[in-house]
Amino acid sequence: MQVLLRSVQALKGEAGVSFEMATTPYFPYLRQYVLSVPAVFKDGALVLLDPVEPGDVLALRDGRTEKELDVDEAVENAVRAVMASQAMLSAVMLYKSLRPVLDPEIVAVISRARFHKQEQKVEQIAKALAEREAEILEEHWEHLVKLLAFGLVREMYWLGIDVEEVEKSHVKMWLLAKATVGRLGLPHPVPKVPEEVADAVYAVLKESGRRYLDKVIEEQQIIQSDAEFISLAK
Repeated sequence: MQVLLRSVQALKGEAGVSFEMATTPYFPYLRQYVLSVPAVFKDGALVLLDPVEPGDVLALRDGRTEKELDVDEAVENAVRAVMASQAMLSAVMLYKSLRPVLDPEIVAVISRARFHKQEQKVEQIAKALAEREAEILEEHWEHLVKLLAFGLVREMYWLGIDVEEVEKSHVKMWLLAKATVGRLGLPHPVPKVPEEVADAVYAVLKESGRRYLDKVIEEQQIIQSDAEFISLAK
């Protein structure tokens, strides 16, 4: 969230750059694959999802983004995007698979193929992600679990729930709901939350939940005290 705040501060007032808050009617955003914020559009098309730097936005505005995109770099971009999105991350962890994010539209954005005008490589990038799935999940497993736990703590803060109140069953319910957007994306047969994932997230909450909550409180205080950022919602 602090990264988003810095981006707004850096880009506010730049010609050709405007901001829109994703508020109550959020389904139109979901239709456009806005699976994390910030999400950057150009000419009505979604081009970038978090992580986004101010320089990325200015380069897009000025038409300075085209370059040859190596498949390895594209895969790294996609993994970073999954880590930055609680929606994509929770789906990946629910299935212990990258399959939920291998839709061509999603791959085009998270790999930055669209940003770099290399959409002809989307099929190749998706194939590389599928082939390296086990390697990627194993390499990043611990970090993915911690990111998932931190996201849960942030939502607990918003709801006023103390971290000490959480049981493993709550983690499983939260992950299933989060990964399937309620019942909108609930497939058949109904997926079961892997015990390995629930156990890992619950263990992190028990060990680091209080520390995570302190970080969330600090983060939210910074955001709420920034009048310029809050004014975007008005």
